[in-house]
Amino acid sequence: MENKTIFMIFSLIMILLSFSHPTLAIQGDNDEPLLISDDEFEAIIAMSPTSDDFNENVGRKYSKKQKDYLKNCSKKMDVPEQCIEEVLADIIQNKSVSRDCCRGIVRAGKECHMEWMRLFFQIYELKDFISKRFSKTNEIWNRCST
Repeated sequence: MENKTIFMIFSLIMILLSFSHPTLAIQGDNDEPLLISDDEFEAIIAMSPTSDDFNENVGRKYSKKQKDYLKNCSKKMDVPEQCIEEVLADIIQNKSVSRDCCRGIVRAGKECHMEWMRLFFQIYELKDFISKRFSKTNEIWNRCST
């Protein structure tokens, strides 16, 4: 019985202490210094690249030989811009590609199609869908080539 009483008294003292000195009970939110001050945060945001800067950097990664190859591929495809939108809609939204678009893809060849898709999915707005790119690009090629 005596242990129970001592434990209760000790608990009561701890509770009263935590009420009288709340800093002993919990650590406040503002007790730690900020990891980054507001000025530093704004400077980081100002230095971060925009989506246009990101896309320009993607273009800079390609050598002249690779750029020439992609230009020749686009000439072989000879498809309107609508085809590019159809391919992206197929990959992202599971819509189908038209026959005209498929003819252009097959005319250019599988390697050309794969290189264009690699370029498209490095663009800032599409980089979140890169996981779908490989399987869907092959799927489109297989469907168009039959």
